[in-house]
Amino acid sequence: MLFDTRYFWAVFTSKNPEFSQKLRSIFDSSKTAFASSISLYEVYKLSISHEDRTVADLRVNSIKKEFTIIDVDPEIAEEAARISHRAKVPMADALIMATARKLRIPCATDDPHFTEVKRIWV
Repeated sequence: MLFDTRYFWAVFTSKNPEFSQKLRSIFDSSKTAFASSISLYEVYKLSISHEDRTVADLRVNSIKKEFTIIDVDPEIAEEAARISHRAKVPMADALIMATARKLRIPCATDDPHFTEVKRIWV
């Protein structure tokens, strides 16, 4: 399963223990956990904006330890452009969706923009 930025942000910021457990169960049920390098960028940027660099470093390093990171390659970039054009979604969302499509796996997200892939945790 590919985990979207919104999944990570929810994990890092949720104050609700039941919700946090639900998110953890999604991770636990995935056979292999993937994340896009785009999500690393977004988590780092959000964290440094809301907290500080130390928190940003900790969060991104924890993702890198637990997830297989998928970089954007030419195939993902081209598919993302098609998705962005067709679905009128932001570039980051299109790149993450294109990554899920390339890997042929669902995406853990609650983002309503994610119409081009199967979503878990809607």
